[in-house]
Amino acid sequence: MSLLFKIYRSSAGSGKTRVLAKAYLTLALRSPDYFKYILAVTFTNKSTQEMKERIVQYLVDFKSGKRDSLSHELMAELSLTSDQLTQKSALVLANILHSYSQFSISTIDAFFQKVIRSFTRESGLLGNFRLEIDNELVLHEVVAQLMDELGEENPQLTQWVVQYATGRLEEGKSWNINESLEQFSKEIFRESFKSVEEEILQREDKISSREFLTLIKKEIKQLEENRRSAATKALSILNQHGITGDDFNGKERGTAYSYFKKVVEKGEFTFPETITIQRSLNDSKFWAGSKSPNKALLTALAETTLIPLLHSMNSEQDNRRYESLKVVEKNFYSYGLMADITRKLKDYKAENNLMLLSDAPSFLNGVINKSDTPFIYEKVGSFYRNYLIDEFQDTSGLQWQNFLPLLRDALDQNHPSMSVG
Repeated sequence: MSLLFKIYRSSAGSGKTRVLAKAYLTLALRSPDYFKYILAVTFTNKSTQEMKERIVQYLVDFKSGKRDSLSHELMAELSLTSDQLTQKSALVLANILHSYSQFSISTIDAFFQKVIRSFTRESGLLGNFRLEIDNELVLHEVVAQLMDELGEENPQLTQWVVQYATGRLEEGKSWNINESLEQFSKEIFRESFKSVEEEILQREDKISSREFLTLIKKEIKQLEENRRSAATKALSILNQHGITGDDFNGKERGTAYSYFKKVVEKGEFTFPETITIQRSLNDSKFWAGSKSPNKALLTALAETTLIPLLHSMNSEQDNRRYESLKVVEKNFYSYGLMADITRKLKDYKAENNLMLLSDAPSFLNGVINKSDTPFIYEKVGSFYRNYLIDEFQDTSGLQWQNFLPLLRDALDQNHPSMSVG
């Protein structure tokens, strides 16, 4: 039984291009025009050119009667005589050269561009929209425009930038804000950011950023006060009974006693994940040192009072909430700045009728999710039956989701596809 989907795994220099070329020729030699139904995608222009040249050269060699190991493999698999291979190769080569635009070997980005350009009217893009491949050039212009907006007329943005700059200076980093902002803003081109971009752009501010941050800080303070109150009570009980850190198992190294003190004296509220602390949460016998004169007393206090207090400071829900709030507080200004840059970039692209190359996969994915997938791909003008993907391991999540409907359709019709990684 022939497998419809094949994956070849091999290291660099092990002959992946030959494997892909053989797969292409095995399909293309079926009939003179069958190459029009094959789509082969790579990840670099260099790989695309190499692939095209390799296939054309093979056909030229086969047409002229040259024979090598690949030609013999093809003759065996396709049940062809040497003369038949010569004739078929000549016909396929002639058709490829006469219909070169349908010789569909391209980068994955170029294929998506072709699809997008085929339905600019349906997608709301102007027919003459520009596809920009230089993300950094666009980002440079967007950040420059953003900096021009700083001042009294845009206090919120000014606050974001001031906080961002202050944070960098406190960390001893460069004072060059424009350059650092451009570097920081590159995150918006990552696929992980694309998944939340629309949510950020559609966010409605029901309260001001200042009020929101105040609420965050208030909740953090309340959680910290709860822990400080429990730690203070625990230390008070220990002091009343004359128990010190020396009475604990391990003294003050990673014990409940050391945690109580850190909360009260140093304001270190994150619950420690030490083995000693974990044992102390579950069993009173791990609290006191074996040589402590107060062993029995400390064990009894742990059982009745201290363990419940320690548990109250280690609520899973509170821990998760506290750590999340601290992350939000720390990155709040960065998020605000990123949101403003994202909105500014969206306006810039609209004003210049521009789409970034990095937007293509997510844009196409959004269209596929809302439309009839076959219609979108049929607009390209080709009805592909077979797909060959080079460097398959480099396919991103969005790229794979965009290709998946095509592959499913091909497999449903018993057309083989393959990838080489």
